[in-house]
Amino acid sequence: MAVNRNGSNTPTGKVGNIVLRVVHGQQVTSALGLRTKPHTEGELKNQARFPLVSQLLKPVMEFIKVGFHLVTAGTTINYQNFAVQINNPAALNLEGPYPRIDYSKATFSKGTMPAVGNVDIQVTDEGLDFRWDPNWKRKGMKDSDRAMLLACCPEKGIAYFVLDGNRRSSGKDTLEILHFSEKVILQTYLAFISADRKSISTSIYTGEILY
Repeated sequence: MAVNRNGSNTPTGKVGNIVLRVVHGQQVTSALGLRTKPHTEGELKNQARFPLVSQLLKPVMEFIKVGFHLVTAGTTINYQNFAVQINNPAALNLEGPYPRIDYSKATFSKGTMPAVGNVDIQVTDEGLDFRWDPNWKRKGMKDSDRAMLLACCPEKGIAYFVLDGNRRSSGKDTLEILHFSEKVILQTYLAFISADRKSISTSIYTGEILY
């Protein structure tokens, strides 16, 4: 919108794609041109990154709200922005003409608590059975820590998760998932959070499952 400044009868500002300004007492107009130069491969890759990260995070908002709460508490950044920062471009494969999500590098919680050693996942009638070694001990973890289970289904754009699962000492938990009419790929993750919610582990990738 063009406006009169300092009581002048000469308007300045923007009208449509025309910019009006005063230079040495004279009104100058210029047009905002459309870009005609093709975008470079690097520019196209950069533009494609943000929709991919949004696609990754949209189904897991409730999970990352808990997963990134402690690391963002007391800061000016919220959990969503932190999730974008930590996964862009870390969770993207930028090789080739178009970037794509690398689910093995995605992170959905962040903390200093140790997670766990080997994890085994089996498909059952109820969903996915997560099993870990309850005897795997490291400083900063407790038997009372609770499991956080996550399975992302990229084909359906949905995710299944448990935010307050079994105790670490149990060595197992089940993520209930209804079976689909056709086979799908699930990307799975595991994290632990303390019973008082004051400590959390960084999520670990536990593999791709044909479900």
